[in-house]
Order: sequence, then structure tokens, then C-alpha cells
Amino acid sequence: MTRVLILAVFTTLLGCAATPQDTKYVSSPDRSTTIYENVHSGPESIISKKALASFKDKYLAAGEHKAFAQSLSGAWDWKSSRTSVEHAKTSALVGCQKNNRQVEDLYPCRIINVNGEWIE
Repeated sequence: MTRVLILAVFTTLLGCAATPQDTKYVSSPDRSTTIYENVHSGPESIISKKALASFKDKYLAAGEHKAFAQSLSGAWDWKSSRTSVEHAKTSALVGCQKNNRQVEDLYPCRIINVNGEWIE
């Protein structure tokens, strides 16, 4: 229950770009927790307004070897101008995970975009 409350606080503070109909609710295998899934892809899959603005205004214009990571908790980060795509992906994940410490086990960060290409 604490994790759900933390998620609600994150979403409220960060400003959620998604609406309730954009979210799929699924019970965990033991039915003790509700897990949220984002049903969108592309720019519509970016959860917070701040992350979407950063994606559009900065990430897209950044140099190559870039990656954008996001968690369903609202945590996100991106990195560019790395030595390789793998380095960019690792750096973005680490940054996202630092912003997502309290709920990383329930809503892990994942790479959603690499060099402008969407990851399904």
C-alpha cells in the first residue's frame, strides 16, 4: 500500500501527462499489489509533462549515442554524446534508477528511446 501511495505522490508532484484511460491496471501474480502498465508508445508514452518537454526540447536535438529511460512511477533520465549506444543506455538507466529508488522494484526504469527510435 505504501508503494501505491508513493506512486500517487510522484504522479501528483511531477504532473502526469497520461490520463486514466491511458493506463492499464493489472494485479500482481499474488494479487497483493496493483501494477500499472502504460498502453501507449512513442511520445504519448512519456508519463510526466516535465519529461515530455525535456524529450522534445533537448533530447531530440542532442547528439548521437543517446538514450531515454523512464519508470511508470514518473522517474526518468536521458543521456547523450556517450562513447556508444550501450554506454548511453546504461547511463540513462542509472540516472533514472537514482530518481526511482523507492519504487524501482515495483516500477523499474527501462529504456524507451535510443537515438530517436522507440523501443517497444
